[in-house]
Amino acid sequence: KTVKVYGEVVKVNPNIMGRNWLHIKDGTADDFDFVLTAESAVPVGHAMVFEGTISLNRDFGAGYTYDLILENAQLVR
Repeated sequence: KTVKVYGEVVKVNPNIMGRNWLHIKDGTADDFDFVLTAESAVPVGHAMVFEGTISLNRDFGAGYTYDLILENAQLVR
């Protein structure tokens, strides 16, 4: 399903498995950051809206396993 999410980028892992891994927080849960993959690299500290496809129980291998992840996110301006 395609969704839009808003949050502040708190961590970026660039160019892993051909994609950028962004961790965002929206302030609703202090100990949880939401992970998304994107072609764009967004600097830490920027608050942005992202749109992409939600995937459940995604296993990329190499220890990258997520119950919930937003894939192929695009910046929404």
